[in-house]
Amino acid sequence: MTNSFLWGSEEAVKKEQHVARFLEREYRAAGSDDAAIARVRDLASSGPMWEETGTLMSDHYDERLEFFRSFLDRDYLAYSMAYFADTGEEVLGSQHSLEQAQESKFRLICERIGLQGNERIFNLGCGFGSLECYILSNYPDVQMTGITPSETQYEYVSKEIAGRFNGGGQERVRFLNMDFSGLSEEEVSPGSYDLVISIGAVEHARNLDLLNEKIAWLLRPGGKAFHHFIVSKMVIPQFLDAKETLIGSYFPGGRIWPLEEFGRHENHLRFEKSWFVNGMNYWRTLDEWHKRFSRNVEKLAQELGSERIRHWNDYFILCKACFLPGEGAYFGNGHYLFSKPV
Repeated sequence: MTNSFLWGSEEAVKKEQHVARFLEREYRAAGSDDAAIARVRDLASSGPMWEETGTLMSDHYDERLEFFRSFLDRDYLAYSMAYFADTGEEVLGSQHSLEQAQESKFRLICERIGLQGNERIFNLGCGFGSLECYILSNYPDVQMTGITPSETQYEYVSKEIAGRFNGGGQERVRFLNMDFSGLSEEEVSPGSYDLVISIGAVEHARNLDLLNEKIAWLLRPGGKAFHHFIVSKMVIPQFLDAKETLIGSYFPGGRIWPLEEFGRHENHLRFEKSWFVNGMNYWRTLDEWHKRFSRNVEKLAQELGSERIRHWNDYFILCKACFLPGEGAYFGNGHYLFSKPV
């Protein structure tokens, strides 16, 4: 594969800017009228909890561990937005490394949750155990359960992360390799968790009511749920169906929920608060991933082949373009805090 469209090339920059200009027009044309909101709410209250989970794993998350190591941060292998600063301008001017910004993300999440340090926590979509690494390293009295349907992720966390924090007869963390929707009393004790956290999982949810119902089943009365995932400031209908956008080629079954939507689903949990995290944080994260991926592309090509390299390279460019318009004002991450009524 040539260097065309790899990070830093003139072709890559032009392509990203071209897609970003197109998307900015789409964002500006999108609305949030009552009819659009009603359609979104109907979608978010129907169907299964997730769609195309198996395809999502095989097409995206079950690439080999060495592939993800080639571009993720060294400390946490965090496959989600890092946090550099509050505003787009501050993000671009930040001197923080990817590693520092990922740690800042976890610190911010723990602050917004109000983590005390003695909770029993369920991590919905544990990835490579990045949240477990941060919390268990900083809060020695916490116990955690993580779940992932990815074979690649589970193989790593069940050995590396569990081996790092369990020992001496103490099990501080355990992991489950399954779909959250199928979780039952055989794996966990209902009503026994103080906190449920998800980072980068709700983009893959279809039925938000079912998701909150399952989370409420896990939580004790008074327990909390906190979520971090990609959102849009406005209702963009085509982004609610992965089959209608290019992003569906990378995240089958994925969707971008409007910022205000999740807080409307209070049948099982009480909505407490939400925050919008400026999208330039994700642009900067993706840009660093793209840079590291490009530096390792010759080695990766030997294993993945040129077609798969193009696939991932286009993924980085397309995703960066989603967050660039308006210096992160349209697309970003939502933080949501819920509680289970006593």
